Formats: sequence, structure tokens, C-alpha cells
Amino acid sequence: MRFSYRDASYDPRNGPDEATVREFAAAFGDEAFADAVELLAEDGRDRLVDSFPDEFQDGRIDADDALGQYRRGLHGQYGEFEGVGDVTAEGGAATVGLRFADGGVTATVDLAEGGVVDLSFPPEYETPDCVDRDAFREREVTVDAGDVALDGVLALPDGDGPFPGVVLVHGHGIHDPDGTAGAAKILRDFGQGLATRGIATLRYEKRLAEHEVADENYTLDAVVTDDAVAVLSTLADAAEVSADEVFVAGHSQGGMCAPRIADRFGDAAGVVLLDPPADPVVDPDDLAWLRYSMEPNGDLSEKQAAEFEDMRETFRRIADGDFDPDDTVMGYPGVWHRSHRDCDPVATASGLGAPVFATTTSRVDEELQPELHEYRRRGFEQWRTADLPAGSRTERYERVGHYFQDGPAPWTPVCLYFGGNVADYVVEDAADWIRGVADA
Repeated sequence: MRFSYRDASYDPRNGPDEATVREFAAAFGDEAFADAVELLAEDGRDRLVDSFPDEFQDGRIDADDALGQYRRGLHGQYGEFEGVGDVTAEGGAATVGLRFADGGVTATVDLAEGGVVDLSFPPEYETPDCVDRDAFREREVTVDAGDVALDGVLALPDGDGPFPGVVLVHGHGIHDPDGTAGAAKILRDFGQGLATRGIATLRYEKRLAEHEVADENYTLDAVVTDDAVAVLSTLADAAEVSADEVFVAGHSQGGMCAPRIADRFGDAAGVVLLDPPADPVVDPDDLAWLRYSMEPNGDLSEKQAAEFEDMRETFRRIADGDFDPDDTVMGYPGVWHRSHRDCDPVATASGLGAPVFATTTSRVDEELQPELHEYRRRGFEQWRTADLPAGSRTERYERVGHYFQDGPAPWTPVCLYFGGNVADYVVEDAADWIRGVADA
């Protein structure tokens, strides 16, 4: 006999569809994923996996994995689960409210005669509180990147200027000007948040959004650096922007490349690093981030442990340079990995003639994830102890995740599927530093 997760508000007079939805939602919310999977119809497991967003899949998953990742993402946005809210069911579709400590969400549950066949959510982007749409205007621009043209969005504060300006550079896997990942838009949040505070910003589409890069040319320079230098020139040429007060701000991989971008441009006023790795080559003996990304508590199953060790050996191969330029390793050509080996963001930043604002994040559960907490601390120390130029600043944000969203720990990438925004205080810190450097 299956244990029932129906809560006190369950009323059998609501009908079998509503009862199934409520029981499924309660099991999901209580992290009783095996019980939730038992309520799936015959083809429900496959449909649930097929509908899980591809951008958040890390390897092969099953229905239990999909439910678990959705649930962890919801916790990262809304905190502890408090219960099932209103349920409506009609025919083959139903909606159910899920209540959490810091908010709630409405899920859609598809039904068939045999039970639940799918679970989905309607995430939407919302403009953050740090953005005042009446304080700036936007216009589309085109960046001449040599062999291609890149679309961009220039955000200009109200007034005549000239304003200090910032180019926003994408992280790995992000292609559009807004920095869209799930329902989150990190570059739009930063771009409009800075424009609200009197700083012009230019965000642009990554080359990979619309253009192919041949394997033999697939390097950090070809994919990131060279285009960002062209974007800096476009921003500096804008009539409303002070050409002597142009900054580059890069997130993650873009932050790793930002010192090189500033160095190649030559006239950057400063560099903002948004949670970049200090060392582009992954240490195969320091993979806490990978372990906890596979399982939030770091306790891997036998299958996961085997996958973890396989990944370790692949990272060791990359770290040792044990590949040819035309080999494919982890889905990327060898020249891509070699370009990482040639990138030294800390040394490049230290040699710049312009100051640096280096930020790292650490939204982890210190008790549940001690190794990850220590890993993130060491990453910050590499920037804090670097010999950065005068006027530089380092900051470790312990309440925000890699996309600078404030919320409960631990953070997981699936949090982005449900939206969320860059924390207001991070935008304020960046704006204060940029204005301070520009006014110096």
C-alpha cells in the first residue's frame, strides 16, 4: 500500500484528478521523489525527462533526478517548502500552487488515465527593484566585429552626458545580449541597473549566437576577447559616452577574459570581474565544485562516483595538455583548451594600468558543503592577495550565487530556470566603484 502525502486540506469530493495532483505535489514538495514517481503514468517518466530544460541537464537524468533538480531550484529561489496551495483540475490538465517561505509558484501538471504524465512551470523574467525604467533610455546598435556584425543594446542615462560607460561580457554558454539563462537575465539586470545610476552600458550578442566558429579557430580570443575589444571601441565612439571613462565588466568566463580584453583595448578606465575563475585550468585534484554540483550534500551514489572519477581523469588530461589541437575533449576542440592554458587573468589584471574590481560569490551551505565553502574561499584569496593596480577592490559576496542572486543556500544552476535577479547591493557596489574611478 502506497503512503499518502495528501495534506489536511485534501477532500475526496474534489474528484480523482485533483486528489492525484495534490498527492503528487505534496510528495514533490516534501522531497519524497520516489512516491511522486509512483504517481506517474506509464509514459510519465519519459515525458518528465524529455520536458526538463536541456540547458540545465548535466548528463543523463531520470524522473527522480528531474524532480530533484526542480525541487532544489525552487528551494534556492523561495526557501523552505510550506505546503500545497490551490488545485484546479479539468480534463487532462491541472494547476497547483506550491507555497514556500519566501514566496510561491504555480505548477502545471498534465494528467492521463494512468496518472501524472508531466510537470512544468511558467517562469518569467521580472525587472528588478534596482532598475528604474524612467531613468534611462535604450537603443539598438550594431558592432562591427570585422568579419561579422553583432547586435547590441546601448543603455543611456537620462541627460546629455558624456557618461562613463561599461561593456558587459557574457559568461560561458550565454549568447544573447541580456545574458539569458532560464528566466534570469544577468547582463540586462546589470546593464539597466548601472544605467539607472548614471552609467552607460552596452550589452551585445555573442558571436556564437548567430555565427559558426571553425574548430581550428575556436579559442577564447575568437569567441570572447576579440569581439569584446570591438564592442569597447563602439561604446567609446558613442557621442553620449566619455571615451576616457570606458570600462569592461565580464561575468564568469567573460570575467576571466576581461583583463586581457582591457589590455588589448589599451585605454580601458577599469575592469569589473564578476565571479571569474582565477585559474582557467581546472585542478583535477580540487573538484569540490563538481562533486556538489552532482549532489548538493556531496554524497555520491556508486554510479555518480564512477562518473566523477571519469571526469577527474578528463580534467587531468586537460591540465597535463595530453591532447592534440584537433582532438575533441569534453565537446570542445583541443585549441579551445590550449587557449585556456595560455590565459592568466590574475597576472594580466596585475599588470594593467587601470584598477580592477574583483568579485567572487559563495552562496553555499557551510555545514552541508564544507569542501565547496573552502574551495570558494581559496578562489577569493587568489584575487585578494594579487598585486592589483592602485584603486582596485576585492569583494566576496557570501549570500549570492554565481549569477549574483541573493537567496537560500545551497545555490544550484536550476535556480535560474525560475528567474530571480541580480542583488541590488551588488549593482550599487559596482556603480559606486565605477563612478569613483571615473571621478578620480
